Amino acid sequence: MRAFPLDPVADPDRSAPSTIPELLEEQAKRRGTETAYVAYDRQARAFRPWSWSAVAARVEERRAGLAAEKLRPGERIALWLPNGLEWVCFDQAALSLGLVVVPLFLKDSRASLRAILEDSGAAFIVVQSPEDWQSLGPDAAPLLKRVVIVDAPETLLEDGRACALGDWLAAYGGRSSAPLAPDPDALATIVYTSGTTGKPKGVMLTHRNLLAVARAVLARNPGSDRDVFLSYLPLTHIFERVVGCYLPLILGARVVFARSVEHMREDLLVARPTILLVVPSLLDRLHERALAVGRRNVLGRWLLGLALARGWQVFEAARDGRPVGLLAALLWRLLYAIVSRPIFASFGGRVRLAVSGGAPLSEDTARFCLSLGFPLVEGYGLTESASAVTGFRVGATIPGCVGPPLPGIDLRIAETGEILVRSPGVMHGYWGLPDMSAQALHDGWLRTGDLGTLRDGLLFIRGRLKDGIVLSNGEKIWPDGIEAAIRQDPLFHQVMLVGDGQPRLTALAVVAPNAWQTFAQDLGLDPKADASLLASAARGAALDRIAAHMQHLLPAARVGAVSLLREPWTIERGLITPTLKLRRSAIQQQYGPEIKAMLHDLQYKRLCRR
Repeated sequence: MRAFPLDPVADPDRSAPSTIPELLEEQAKRRGTETAYVAYDRQARAFRPWSWSAVAARVEERRAGLAAEKLRPGERIALWLPNGLEWVCFDQAALSLGLVVVPLFLKDSRASLRAILEDSGAAFIVVQSPEDWQSLGPDAAPLLKRVVIVDAPETLLEDGRACALGDWLAAYGGRSSAPLAPDPDALATIVYTSGTTGKPKGVMLTHRNLLAVARAVLARNPGSDRDVFLSYLPLTHIFERVVGCYLPLILGARVVFARSVEHMREDLLVARPTILLVVPSLLDRLHERALAVGRRNVLGRWLLGLALARGWQVFEAARDGRPVGLLAALLWRLLYAIVSRPIFASFGGRVRLAVSGGAPLSEDTARFCLSLGFPLVEGYGLTESASAVTGFRVGATIPGCVGPPLPGIDLRIAETGEILVRSPGVMHGYWGLPDMSAQALHDGWLRTGDLGTLRDGLLFIRGRLKDGIVLSNGEKIWPDGIEAAIRQDPLFHQVMLVGDGQPRLTALAVVAPNAWQTFAQDLGLDPKADASLLASAARGAALDRIAAHMQHLLPAARVGAVSLLREPWTIERGLITPTLKLRRSAIQQQYGPEIKAMLHDLQYKRLCRR
């Protein structure tokens, strides 16, 4: 397996830029005509490179426009844009003037967007299209002074506050005389949590918070200006923003903006990234597809099994510092070429580091990737700590574990099992919520709300403190890991466990359309009929499949009944967050009748009597 040659970046020193705009200014001076970003040009229907100096010039135009709006340092500017050059340029321009950036999720509910604009008191917003702005309604964000629309006709729109980007730049753009000297400890951004347990809270982060974490990540896994990143996870998410946007800026590395999730396969082959940020669902799908291909013929299944077994032996030996025999090494090289390389070719063939974050990664999927030679590391972080807290060095990953603390970060476990974090990335509090801020921050430690254990300096996540399920026998269960294991089965698109006060767990499960069709037909059921979802044969067979993924659990943690659902849980229905986390209380409330019906299921009652 060929390694991509890199020169590690030197450890940051005190002379390094301490604010995000200073980083861009330094790279523009040092690298000038070198490519900084690559973005798709819809008119040319091709990807177009942008040099550091060209990006700096675009930032300066927008900076002049913002300065002309008479916005004062500390005022909030909202960005409701897809990943791309405009996001980066407005972010840089705002930060250089001491403004506070409030990123908005593209797919968030309109009610949530209006609430965030009102709560943050945003005075300025940049949106992609007139339709986006109009969808918020005429009474949205009365405090807004200006709305700039990127894809709008070059004319003033009906709303007197709104204008097209071209018109705005023509009227206000140019060069600004305002000094470039934001305070490293000044508020840089307010990032709103996804609101799984209620109203989203605005996390206040400074330049120092953001850059300290980016540099800690680099200290664990160094990079260079020859690295290439593909930006496709929302920049609204703190993980992508810090590790996928500001970290490349420190390195002077290239960032390629993907067009959309729908174009990911083609864009990966265009970008050929060396560093890839992934969410577990992407790796889960890759795992499922590889297993499905392997099942089609005996030879494929045998080769995949051999590659997984031999690859895991080689990986473990290298991780633990044990020698690998010559014959084993030669066999692994052959298997890598035959099995692994074709599987991972869809990632562009040049990934030297893949970072999984944003949600728990199942042990099975992690082991699958590592066994096939994929350079996967997993970590743990949260918005309140400016993303990363822990993470493995490449080659050291242990499935089921999220690694040791990053350099400069301390962890401890409270008596309740809650993970406490002390880090230069820890937030300054929640915007406008002093009482909640005081609850979350105590003596320099952040109460994360997550449960974990430390073993030999390594962190293992157990779940969310508030998501714990207490069965009627007093047994406590944290559902995240169990749900992730069940979702390994291609039949289940979404899963939520229920069980507070019950003798056994029950599960609400949204079926994946294609897998459900095959599953129902094999049982002699009509996949289009809603009655088939309620059929005892379907529920019994689905329960058997769930049980197959839970054999390692104690009997008390196993599922006693399942309710099969067709309609996915979506952001628009208020059942998941923009980061695809479950809004558990909302789901439980909406599916009360289904939950009640499971408790009266005869099989469930028999299990409870055991």
